[in-house]
Amino acid sequence: MEEYELRDVSYGEMDRGYESQWELMDDLFTWLDFLLYLFYKHHQWLGPKNDMRNMMGLVVSREEFEHNLTKAAQLGLVTQLDEEEADQLEGAEAAIQVRLERTTCTFPLLELFQRCGLDAFERSCVALAYAGTLDQKYEKLFAYLQDDITRKTPSTALAVQLFLPGDSTMEEYISRFFRRDTFTALFDQERLAAGQLVLCTTVLEFLSTGTVTPLPGLRLFDGNVETPSGPLVIGKEAARRLDVLFREPGARIICLTGGPGVGKRFQVEHLMARTGQRCVFVSLDCERPEERVREGVLAARLTGACLCCGHMEQQDGEGRLLPPEEKILQTILDLEPAHEKVFFLSRLPIRARLSRLTVELELPDPTEDERVDLFRAFLGDVPLEKGLTVEELASKFRFSPRQVELACRQAAGLARLDSDGVISSQRMHQCCYRQVVHKLGDLATPVRPAFRWDDVVMPQDQKKLLQHACGHIKYRHKVYSDWGFERKIAYGRGLSILFAGAPGTGKTMCAQVIANELNMEMYKINISQIVSKYIGETEKNLQAVFAEARKSNCILFFDECDAIFGKRSEVKDAHDRNANVEVAYLLQQIEEHDGVCIMATNLIGNIDAAFMRRITYVIHFPFPDAAMREEIYRRTMPREAPVADDIDWAFLAEKFQLSGGHIKNIVLSAAFLAALEDSPIGMSHLLRAAVRELKKNEIVVVREELREYADLLD
Repeated sequence: MEEYELRDVSYGEMDRGYESQWELMDDLFTWLDFLLYLFYKHHQWLGPKNDMRNMMGLVVSREEFEHNLTKAAQLGLVTQLDEEEADQLEGAEAAIQVRLERTTCTFPLLELFQRCGLDAFERSCVALAYAGTLDQKYEKLFAYLQDDITRKTPSTALAVQLFLPGDSTMEEYISRFFRRDTFTALFDQERLAAGQLVLCTTVLEFLSTGTVTPLPGLRLFDGNVETPSGPLVIGKEAARRLDVLFREPGARIICLTGGPGVGKRFQVEHLMARTGQRCVFVSLDCERPEERVREGVLAARLTGACLCCGHMEQQDGEGRLLPPEEKILQTILDLEPAHEKVFFLSRLPIRARLSRLTVELELPDPTEDERVDLFRAFLGDVPLEKGLTVEELASKFRFSPRQVELACRQAAGLARLDSDGVISSQRMHQCCYRQVVHKLGDLATPVRPAFRWDDVVMPQDQKKLLQHACGHIKYRHKVYSDWGFERKIAYGRGLSILFAGAPGTGKTMCAQVIANELNMEMYKINISQIVSKYIGETEKNLQAVFAEARKSNCILFFDECDAIFGKRSEVKDAHDRNANVEVAYLLQQIEEHDGVCIMATNLIGNIDAAFMRRITYVIHFPFPDAAMREEIYRRTMPREAPVADDIDWAFLAEKFQLSGGHIKNIVLSAAFLAALEDSPIGMSHLLRAAVRELKKNEIVVVREELREYADLLD
């Protein structure tokens, strides 16, 4: 090979900086070509008299083997250069450095060097790997110099041999590629593990376009051009403290804790918008969090963004939350430069001991007044249906800011499709319940309310009590917040109602009426799944029920509650003691619950006296008299049903002294008899259905008692 002359890379332009990335790369390529030539010149595998020089890299001769043994100590290139070569190489490097110092504009390669804090060796490695991507000629050069036709990418060993300073050791610089830091994150990890320097896809994209495309689990928020998803209605004190912490110099971990949706990410977005910063949000809710962390840190470094890691907490096999693993936290700190601030978002406090100062801010669940403000802010100018208020919504739904935002956006979007643009009560409640996430279905049965006030047949005084109970929820905000009763009532702000009466008197039906009136979902608690013979299991199940009820914002309906709310007995053995503990614990849960609980019992005398004190409303369901029974018959029959003219409602009500539940069975059975005969529902169908219903309860009807209707049984 002829003597290679180093082109004057920059001496004539040293009075100005680089104006483009390609101008810099042109000088870097010239410098790199000369460096590769010098490496070739001083790294002759074969002796000068060997005629197999053209087969270098493909054949290993005896002469080459012996020569390599004598050159085994040959490591860094710098130590082998003569004075003239060293001066040429040093002059080229100095010229490039001078122009870099005078460069005022910015471009991706320069941003990568600066933001990742790379030293001279690391910058050279990046340039070496990038050169192979831009110019295919380097593939052949790398293969030739590495004595392997299949190795078209530079190896870590080749990089160290090319760029090793004269006063350093091979081991010192080879070890750099085994670290977990920002430098090694620039390369493809699998290829790097195999000793190859190949820039990862994210870096190549950034060098080409100046930006990165967020990968799954990553999100880039640019505070210069983007705005948060909504106004900062609540949490203004937390925002003020974040401003102070962010302005303070030094490395720091800012940990925001709190339940899901309380606004942790939202606060960081607003901070970035106020300061004009970028932020990469990384979700660690994945199978390989360490890999996700590496991708997130790299994206943050390349874009000059802050790093915010969310979903730090872990889950065990039963779905219980666990504090974040110290291994993950340390991985983040190893990759993130020590002079930067890092945000951790977690539902649980960070308990691990970390090398950096950690400041924790807990974001509490919003109060009812704050929820009112949230509903008002996110609904904006979209009106609600008359009779529906934001105060009622805030009282019913103990939502996080995120849940309020999503519910309001969905409801407002659907309302704009209607001609009047008004959000109906039903639609608003539907959108709210779409945001509810709970596991109450594992412990209870959902009940779809099917009855309304028109279906209720009971004494007027009792009916008014039911309506007053509904007002307890509708106007809770006015009483507790506006009128100041929240300062006087520390707990027991929920609504608890006890329905007492014989079977079939309408207790379950009235529970559904309340659910319909309040537009709330209702779950019937399965007592058999709650009560356990094992000590402590009943309390555990009750705790789970009320915990999920707080998430679901639904009505809890305990049917035949005397089985679990029974009177406490004299302690004679361990069983009695445990039973009393269960009752006491349940009383405590009822008193502390802020939602709606409806209990039904057939035996009010068996209810513990202490329990009665904690009940907001006690409503007795009397056995219906003849007039009420007639009304029940009429209201149970649907308007659409074909009814004959021969029905004597008064006779049926007077003759058969039955509860509302039995009457419902009679009317439904008569309807099926009529459908079988393809005729309207008549007196004969109702009589036959009534006789069958009485037989179920071992009551015999004598024909003579039916008087003029006795023949209808035939």
